[in-house]
Amino acid sequence: MQEQDLAAVGKAPLFAGLSWEELQQLLAHARVRHVKGHETLFAEGDKAQAFYFVASGAVRLYRLSAKGDEKVIEILLPGSTFAEAVVFLGGHYPVYAATLGDSRLIEIPTQDFVRTLKANGEMAMKMLASISMRLHHLINDVQALTLETAGQRVAGYLLEQSPEGVPSADIHMVVHKNVIASRLGVKAETFSRVLAALRELGLITVAGNDIHIADRAGLEKWREDVGSTRP
Repeated sequence: MQEQDLAAVGKAPLFAGLSWEELQQLLAHARVRHVKGHETLFAEGDKAQAFYFVASGAVRLYRLSAKGDEKVIEILLPGSTFAEAVVFLGGHYPVYAATLGDSRLIEIPTQDFVRTLKANGEMAMKMLASISMRLHHLINDVQALTLETAGQRVAGYLLEQSPEGVPSADIHMVVHKNVIASRLGVKAETFSRVLAALRELGLITVAGNDIHIADRAGLEKWREDVGSTRP
């Protein structure tokens, strides 16, 4: 693994509290994997051998219902780690993971990772703090899926993809809208309907996979006032 890869992994929330020397020690056995699009990395129930960092491309985590319907749990973009819970819980992967396009991943073997952490308590405490912050983020996601309307979820997703403090922004959807809709817990047609409503209000414009937020403040207000009363 090259130094630029190590630097990129070090910016991930899980590793943000570690020094350069600690990163080198912890990721000594990590390796780069080039994975084709729509390739399954692991299936639900597979024995957990590693967790991953997305250097480029995108990965979806999902589960299958008894009827075979797919429910997207999370979409991982560059800079994200996933399956790290298995490092501490051991056992088997609780979800499926598959690439959404050609991707470059950093594979981190769990056995070597855990061995290093056990030998360094200070390093383990730093990572525990990072995991706690990640947990808070996931709790916020659950709250959004259970308490917010479809309109609020879609507007919230758009706002999350754009930088704060700017009046307008451009977003490129790297994954299909059906995948995003599943992640937000809404139907694909509902996702499209909300986008159409926002477009009619002049809050956004849509061109293929590109969305331009024309009025961020207006979108935030719509989310608070109108989005909460619409499907």
